[in-house]
Amino acid sequence: MSKQIANQKIIDGQLNALKTLQGKKIIVTQTVGIVRSLPVHKVNLKSLGLTGIGKKKEHLLNPQIEGMLRKVIHMVKISEVS
Repeated sequence: MSKQIANQKIIDGQLNALKTLQGKKIIVTQTVGIVRSLPVHKVNLKSLGLTGIGKKKEHLLNPQIEGMLRKVIHMVKISEVS
């Protein structure tokens, strides 16, 4: 399996997880730097409170946060607060 297909499966899994986590608290972790990213991605990461690789932020998942996460899903990791 190529790396691109494997990455796409991870992204698809995270998008599916967003549907099940609606209204719950989540932790968003930035996994990729913003040096070569699009301006809209930089703004969304800043709005989510993520300022660097490895930084984490807790959010209540609502439609606004979900929209921001969909734009930068390839740059973050999402996990549920236990």
